[in-house]
Order: sequence, then structure tokens, then C-alpha cells
Amino acid sequence: MQAKQCSEAALSLLVCMEKTECVLKKKKSIEECMKDPIESDPCLAVRNAYYNCKHSQLNMRTRIRGVRQY
Repeated sequence: MQAKQCSEAALSLLVCMEKTECVLKKKKSIEECMKDPIESDPCLAVRNAYYNCKHSQLNMRTRIRGVRQY
């Protein structure tokens, strides 16, 4: 069985969100904290990396030609 392509990015996002003040001090769920852009701000870079990973799976150009190098 092969692991999902974005599982590493998803795990990094989960770990980052678990360390935020929203989850630790306010005792909200990770899902609730993700919906609030201010609360998830410390994990913005990790969140963008996960989004780009998921987006590349759906983007037909990326699937055919590969990831673009700038």
C-alpha cells in the first residue's frame, strides 16, 4: 500500500496546529482553529504548502508536465 502524496504536509500542518495558542490555551478543536485565519496564522506557511500539494494533485497541467520550476 502506497502512502498518500500529501500525507507528510498534512502531518506537518496537524503538528503545527496542535502547538498553537488556540488549541493549547483556548481548548478549541484543530478544525475550529483552522477556520479562523487569525488563529491559524502561525502555521500559514505550512498551510500554504499543504494547499499547494493538494492543488498539484488536481491540476491537470501539473499532473501531465510535472511541477513547474521557477
